[in-house]
Amino acid sequence: MTNNNKTLAEKRKQEIVNKYGGKNLSKMLGISHPAVSKWKVVPPFRAYQIAKLGDFKIEYIRPDLRISPIR
Repeated sequence: MTNNNKTLAEKRKQEIVNKYGGKNLSKMLGISHPAVSKWKVVPPFRAYQIAKLGDFKIEYIRPDLRISPIR
């Protein structure tokens, strides 16, 4: 992860937690609130789950992940 993408991913994590609330997000994902609090960035699988909620695209949540195949 490049430093720029890491910083962006950290900001996006905070934006997502602010939108849903840490406790609400943890309930939606079926995990503990302390687990969410420990994230520096949203883990890849959790990014997928959050994207399925419909408010954010996975590419927005984790700009450092390669989601589509290389062409």
